[in-house]
Amino acid sequence: MICPKCGKENIDGSTFCIKCGINLKEEQANNNNFNNTSINEPGVQSNDMNYQNPQMQQAMNNIQSINNQQVMAQPNQQNINYINNAEILNQSNGNIQNNSNLNYNNVLNTNNKQKKNSLIFIVIGLLVIAIIMFGGYKYFGNKNSKINVIFDDDALIRVKKDDLYGYIDSEGNFVIDPVYKDATRFQGGFAIIKTTAKVNGRDQEVYQLIDKKGNAKAQAKYSTDIEYISEYNIWVINDQLYNSTLKKISSDKVKVKYEKYGYLSWEDVEKKSAGIMNTSGKVTYTYKYQNDEDYFALKPSNIDLTLTERYCVININNEKYGIVNCNTGKLIYDYTKNFISSEDYNIFEISNHSTWETINEIYIQNNKIAYQTNDKNIDLKYLLGCIQIEDKNKNYSNRYSYLDIKTGKISSTRPSSSNQILLDEWEILTGITKKSCSNGYGLVKGDKEILPCEWDNINYFGTSLYQYLTSKNKNYVMANKDDKSYIVNLKNGKIVAEFDTSYIYDREDSTFIYYKNSSKSEIAFYNLITGKELKVEYTNDSFGVNSNYITILDNNKRNYYNINLKLIYSEEV
Repeated sequence: MICPKCGKENIDGSTFCIKCGINLKEEQANNNNFNNTSINEPGVQSNDMNYQNPQMQQAMNNIQSINNQQVMAQPNQQNINYINNAEILNQSNGNIQNNSNLNYNNVLNTNNKQKKNSLIFIVIGLLVIAIIMFGGYKYFGNKNSKINVIFDDDALIRVKKDDLYGYIDSEGNFVIDPVYKDATRFQGGFAIIKTTAKVNGRDQEVYQLIDKKGNAKAQAKYSTDIEYISEYNIWVINDQLYNSTLKKISSDKVKVKYEKYGYLSWEDVEKKSAGIMNTSGKVTYTYKYQNDEDYFALKPSNIDLTLTERYCVININNEKYGIVNCNTGKLIYDYTKNFISSEDYNIFEISNHSTWETINEIYIQNNKIAYQTNDKNIDLKYLLGCIQIEDKNKNYSNRYSYLDIKTGKISSTRPSSSNQILLDEWEILTGITKKSCSNGYGLVKGDKEILPCEWDNINYFGTSLYQYLTSKNKNYVMANKDDKSYIVNLKNGKIVAEFDTSYIYDREDSTFIYYKNSSKSEIAFYNLITGKELKVEYTNDSFGVNSNYITILDNNKRNYYNINLKLIYSEEV
């Protein structure tokens, strides 16, 4: 698999590029479907299929966050960080790319028959999935690990009336009156609104976090002072860390900033110290500033399910760098003036800070450097179960050797365990894997056949959506054959729904799927919970797909439909 961004060759089935770190699965989805999703609000807008516009992508990179409904504020003002996708699309000929913060399943495509069959690899340890229920929300994970999308079929829906924002229920009744100048959708049980409030005795425009009754729970001067990290269901408000119930879990004396992969940087100005904090508010690493130092930043390495350790590159004042264990705080690579970059999968590159010439490339495992090289013609690449060492000084026949991650030994033969393809997270969760045979694809669990080998392709829903569907007794997968797509129930193998298309688009955070029927100039929406379907004429107008509702532009109106595909609200655009 060649990375479309940097051209690096990756093992088939890789999630992230080992060179530049982009999500390859999401990038593939970007190139194959017509979704557009916002960074903080995962609505979908579309004017055309398979659009890719570099100018539009650059514009997206300059926008902190996008809303699929409405422009929120004047240019050059700090706001709730949302821009109207529909207007952007009109100005850019409908060309826009997906945002990489959301996880998408691969598009069902009959041309995908050549996809390699996933084989079961040896999973060290047990994958523990805790199902946690509270207040109508459902997610899984432990207190320090990534959770999945929170689903709420009855979540309040943000709408606009007379240039003000409010919230309706799933039947279209106002629960919170339209009195706000700006507003976001509800996330994790709360929403951000823009209003006027007293600050030091004076009326000022502020941003507040409100609950489902419209009660203000927190207040900030700027929208950027309130951040929701959906992957872990936590909030960073005014440089403080809060859990899902808005209980503050960081110290009053420190300021925190969310970085990546469940880690935050923190700083204590009085004590002249900084460090790493996890999503539970636990400090895992502390650094004491020296002399005139006052800047601390970190970049965690990306890893997959087979690696149990994660290491962070620490940056002090852009002048010295080190590597620590993100979870234990153990310093692995002592601080140096040389620049250190994370190549992902715990592979790091050390470069001269002035010339940017590579000095060393290292792989870290078990809190020590397991392999290192200063030869510029040697390239390290992560494969499942091993590190591939490519020596470009040698002939192709003998230029590769392999570091076995399990044993730590280097040999010219790739470890047998690494010849297996990394399973999809869904396969690890369910124990079900795809089987290839002469008649097509099927599903098996051990020796038991789940689906017979009769499908052109089978695709899974994301783990969070799958968990939510199974909680509703809907154990579904997507499958297709003969240019038609199907929803199939794994419990009995019966077809739940049939669609006259080879392509189905689904979202990790929504119970809606959708597709375009070119022959009939239609876009069809189907809800996996209710089994309801809605077909509308495709007129190149934008539409939005959200967790529990969709929006469709019809002339000068934006129509809202609930999970029963019932029209519940219309607003002027």
